[in-house]
Amino acid sequence: MTTGARLSLLTGSIGALALALNHLTAGSSPADVSLGRADVVGSLMAVGLMLVGLNWTRMDPTAQQPLALSGEQGLQLAEGLPEGVREELGWGSQMLLLNTAAVAIHCIWNQRPLLSRGLLTKMPYQDGPLVQRVLSGQQRLYLVNLKLFPARREFTYLPEGAPAVLLEPLGTQGLLVVAGASTRCFNAADLGWVEGWAERLRLRLEEAEAAKSF
Repeated sequence: MTTGARLSLLTGSIGALALALNHLTAGSSPADVSLGRADVVGSLMAVGLMLVGLNWTRMDPTAQQPLALSGEQGLQLAEGLPEGVREELGWGSQMLLLNTAAVAIHCIWNQRPLLSRGLLTKMPYQDGPLVQRVLSGQQRLYLVNLKLFPARREFTYLPEGAPAVLLEPLGTQGLLVVAGASTRCFNAADLGWVEGWAERLRLRLEEAEAAKSF
């Protein structure tokens, strides 16, 4: 829980407690109209602050602590890739791993893994219904809490227990598979960055394919 969320919850709780004590100590004396209005306003403010604190905790990605996932750090590149493609894959994956909550990145092109980087397992890449959905619909799929989806079994090549997975299409021929360290770990800026890199990577791969470089 963030400092702001704690402060909101604490302030709201103190306000609610103070109002309750005020009613208990007021006894049977007749309530003044203005005092009654103040009680209503105070109650609404106390409840509002507590709700803000709870929503803040639920919506803030930093409130989720990263998990210690199993796997070995590694970098695997497909053989025969043009130098330009290798450089694009190298710097882009490094930036994602360094600046976001990503723990593993896989680049797939025509069902062929071109890059696997981060926490790697011994399980090979495999297609599945979610991958096919992304390729056919050309829409990003962000699974913020992977354990809630039965189709998680298609991601056996990711670190065991990976909480979140992002699937970003590279046109109709490929996609990026990015595993996250905690649930809801990728914010709007992260998603925008992945989308931008995916577009650059797609163009580079299509150019190399047109030139029959690989």
